[in-house]
Amino acid sequence: MKKILFIFVLFIAANTFTVYGQTKNDDILKLLTISETGKIAEQTLNLLIPQFNQLIPNIPDAFWARFRSKLNIDALLRECIPIYSKYYTHDEIKQLITFYQSPLGRKMISVAPSIQQETMNIGQKWGEQLGHDIVDELISEGYLED
Repeated sequence: MKKILFIFVLFIAANTFTVYGQTKNDDILKLLTISETGKIAEQTLNLLIPQFNQLIPNIPDAFWARFRSKLNIDALLRECIPIYSKYYTHDEIKQLITFYQSPLGRKMISVAPSIQQETMNIGQKWGEQLGHDIVDELISEGYLED
C-alpha cells in the first residue's frame, strides 16, 4: 500500500512540475503554439495575397513565394509574449492552455480560419458600403461635388 501511495505521490509531483515548472514566457509560447497563432498568421497572409493580386494584377507568383520564405513566424510569436504577459496572469495562461487542449478548444482552432475569412469578407463589404454612405452624405450635404 505504501508503495502505491508513493508512486501516486510521485506521479502527482511529476505532473505538477511539468505543468507549473515552466516560466510564464514558456507557457505563453506554448499557448501561442497550441492555439496555432503562427498558422493563423500564415492563413491571414494567404487571404491577403488575392486582394493584393486584384489591386496589382502583375505581381508574379515568384514574388509571393520569395515573400513567404522571409516570414519568421517564431519571431512573430516571441513578439507577442509581452502582450499576453501584460493581460494574463501565469495561472490564466495555464487555464487557456488547458482550454485549447480540450475538444472545444481544438474545434475553435480548427474553425478559426473559416470564421476569419467569412468575417473578413463581411468586414470588407461593410467597409465598402460605409465608404459609399459617407461619400453620399458628403455630397448630399454639399461637402463634395457629385
